[in-house]
Amino acid sequence: MRCEISRAEELKQKLDLTDLPSIPQKEQDAGVLILLHDDGTDELKVLLCVRSRELRRHPGEVCFPGGMMDDEDANDVRRTAIREAYEEVGVIESDDYIVLGNLPAFRARFGILIHPTVALLRRPPTFSLSINEVESVFWIPLSKFLDDTYHSTFPVEKFYMVHMFQFDSYPVTYGITALMCIVVAIGLLGRHPKFNLMSNLTVSDMMEKDLDSLEIIRHVYEFSSRKFENSKI
Repeated sequence: MRCEISRAEELKQKLDLTDLPSIPQKEQDAGVLILLHDDGTDELKVLLCVRSRELRRHPGEVCFPGGMMDDEDANDVRRTAIREAYEEVGVIESDDYIVLGNLPAFRARFGILIHPTVALLRRPPTFSLSINEVESVFWIPLSKFLDDTYHSTFPVEKFYMVHMFQFDSYPVTYGITALMCIVVAIGLLGRHPKFNLMSNLTVSDMMEKDLDSLEIIRHVYEFSSRKFENSKI
């Protein structure tokens, strides 16, 4: 138990997590669970879902477990993430994982504000998928999100870039999900990405300014929740 607490605190500091979740805008707020798996190897992994292809919005896309905040969540987006993760994939707080803290909110397309809760797996979970929402789940090493082998990007708005990873062995992951995976990978692995992160945070910027991983992710946090002039990207 003591080792678990020590490891949890280490991960929390590397990501600059907060004890309280970000404040919802009370319009379009969603909570997601970024569930990490530390199996004792050098490869920290993260859990991702493939959305059901029967869904009306974003069918077949890769995402984190999560969903829109409901009235029952009482304006607590961490509660949203925990509830939705249980409903979608069957993981239970305290039993299956411990909550480490929260990242700042990230603005997604169509103006939705996503509030990520970061958690650490405690035991191998028995997944129970809501087949109407989730087609499948998979664990993927965070290091994949720092490699430029399968990476491509295109600029949107003044600072924002859409990142896409077209893996050979994993489903295509892009957009806000990819960005959050990149940020978590930078923080926890202490490594720079091999590609430009934002239009005002390029590989050259990171090298010339000798930025450490915490400085890089804090730069992303500064812009992550800003509204797009054209949100329908």
